[in-house]
Amino acid sequence: MKIKLSALFLGIIISITGCDSSSDKDKTSGKPSSGGSTLEMVVVSNNQVWNGIISSKIEDFFGEEQPGLGQAESRFDIKQINFEEFDKMFQKYRNLLILEIDKNKEPNRSIKNNVWASPQFVVKLVAPDKEGLQKLIKKEKDVIRKAFYIAERKNIKNAYKKLNQSNLVKKLKDSMNISMIIPEGFYIAKLKERFVWLRRETKKMSQGIFIYTQPYHDTSQFKPDRILNYRDSVTKKFIPGPLEDTYMSTERMFRPFTREISFKDEYALEVRGLWQTENYQMGGPFLNITTYDEKNDRLVSMDGFVYHPNKPKRDYLMQLEGLIYTINFTNGEDEKDNEEEKEKKKDDLKEVKKKDDVS
Repeated sequence: MKIKLSALFLGIIISITGCDSSSDKDKTSGKPSSGGSTLEMVVVSNNQVWNGIISSKIEDFFGEEQPGLGQAESRFDIKQINFEEFDKMFQKYRNLLILEIDKNKEPNRSIKNNVWASPQFVVKLVAPDKEGLQKLIKKEKDVIRKAFYIAERKNIKNAYKKLNQSNLVKKLKDSMNISMIIPEGFYIAKLKERFVWLRRETKKMSQGIFIYTQPYHDTSQFKPDRILNYRDSVTKKFIPGPLEDTYMSTERMFRPFTREISFKDEYALEVRGLWQTENYQMGGPFLNITTYDEKNDRLVSMDGFVYHPNKPKRDYLMQLEGLIYTINFTNGEDEKDNEEEKEKKKDDLKEVKKKDDVS
């Protein structure tokens, strides 16, 4: 049984991080299974359209550096092909951006799922000329990039769902009122009353997710400095390094990237930065999402981190982000106020402003 599970886990990782050349079909849609690497985008356009300012706009925006990694890695890997090359092999790629000039059409954008394969996300931009296409790209680029990113995150979730460990899921839910996918290869390294640490270890790379909660008082708890200070108090206590008197902390010389987001329809702050090991040469990138859990009236921080020295880390951190977005909060009885107080706290959260040092 262990051999079969290990082989299956390897297959899932390949489907997330690398091109899947199998001819298997998706059971739900009946279409070929899609392939392609994590955060890889294939742009389909004629060379005369692609060359020049169009390629520059796409590459400058979609290929810009992913924040919070500490080394240069692009947000997306971009591959461009001609329409003449767009055969069955390329039609199976997971993320497709089609750029087309049709003098008989007004500028428009269309988004479709599972056109030639499954899962697949296809965005098509059409304009009557190159100038119109440039304007359309400028107008739609933020929406498109966000849509591709969310689609990639969902793909990771669906891939890992096949390897969910129900026994660990139940253990986490019973102890912390938190439900999430915990795929094969991850294990619970530490579980306390308000803290859990999930780990995946290989010979060359480590991935970890730790989740911790605290009572919610007011919106000032969402300030980046307070989030990082509390994070450091948690990692000092629960995330030890390889030697005595070593432990994880936030690398303060590296300015974290922060932004306001919505997580499960609640206000949240996302922080991307670097972690280090105190008194030891060890570190890497992390992603922290802190949000309000209304069901249990508490603040929840979900933190994913990667250790992969001198190697790319973007895709491994993206996998952890996909897992974090599977998290749901379940009903609990701890830390609850009366309904009037809960509603007041919820209203306060809606009034959080950009002035809280959020970039």
